[in-house]
Amino acid sequence: MSKIRKINITLPEEELRRIDDFAHKDSFSRSGFIRQAARFYMEQTKQKEEERKCYQRMQQAALNIHKFREKAGNWDGVAEIRKWRETR
Repeated sequence: MSKIRKINITLPEEELRRIDDFAHKDSFSRSGFIRQAARFYMEQTKQKEEERKCYQRMQQAALNIHKFREKAGNWDGVAEIRKWRETR
């Protein structure tokens, strides 16, 4: 287990009251609630970054497909396959 360290944070009273209310409802201590909230935030941020990277890869793949189609011109790949099958 990693070492536990104490820290000090400053929050407006109303936010602290809301944190305490949420923590109490979910049977967390204040520290436990803040720890869970921080983990949740970090996981969500990581997931959003992974989704952004995936979207970029999909955009690049679509761009590559478009380039290949432009390069192929009016070439009919299906017709070429049929010709190849018929010669075998």
